[in-house]
Amino acid sequence: MGPTEARALERLLDGDRVQNVYLRSELRLLGLGAPWWCVSDGTELRAAVLVGPLTVPYAPDAGDATRLAEATRAHTPPHLLVGPRNAVLALHACNEHRRRAREVRDPQPVMIIDRRRLRVLPPAPLRATTRKDVDLLAHAAGMMHREEMGGDSAPPDSSAWRARMTQLVDRGWSWAWIEHGSVVFKAELSAWTPDVVQVQGVFTAPGRRGQGVATAGMVALCSLLLETVPLVTLYVNGYNDAAIRLYRRVGFEQHAEYATVMY
Repeated sequence: MGPTEARALERLLDGDRVQNVYLRSELRLLGLGAPWWCVSDGTELRAAVLVGPLTVPYAPDAGDATRLAEATRAHTPPHLLVGPRNAVLALHACNEHRRRAREVRDPQPVMIIDRRRLRVLPPAPLRATTRKDVDLLAHAAGMMHREEMGGDSAPPDSSAWRARMTQLVDRGWSWAWIEHGSVVFKAELSAWTPDVVQVQGVFTAPGRRGQGVATAGMVALCSLLLETVPLVTLYVNGYNDAAIRLYRRVGFEQHAEYATVMY
């Protein structure tokens, strides 16, 4: 992919800056060296997919999923297929006869917030993390993984968690509320662009749930982020009523829907 194709990819992804925040962020971070596959009508790009263990498609016309699926078969099969609902389900349908899904999470509301909608609360002791916090963050991330994925899922080992959290800390994409040597609340970014960021990894210590910690932590995080970008987004499992209520209390509203296929 050359500069002309990169500009065409930018134009395609800018068609929905919120749903495509991860792809737009990865294009900024990885540039043309990433394994992008695109569908063109001869003039403009119609669809795109970033392939890998995490595969993320964008196909405004779900009919283009067949051609995207052909491209992804040349790569190592993904562990996760995540993104805009129609594109994910169409791409999965093209490959389902080759590989069965372990779980399909559908739908996953994509939620957004701006400064106008953000609830006002007293400041919470949330701060940017440092490398000194990595062990605590890795432990919290492992706890969250076990809750999220279930006990039958083999989680990454501790070194993998440490490597991932170190990367996020070094990027300035990690915040935590830490008391007495334990993580009370944490969250990270999975994507950054100048106009929208995507939050991931929102975790509240089990012993502090139901005490307003998550609401205070999310308000504090969004307040920090909205000082530098106009919009914050995240997505959540549709069955997670408690999380959806939390985000609505903070001021989030639904923008679209994602789906996730786990293999």
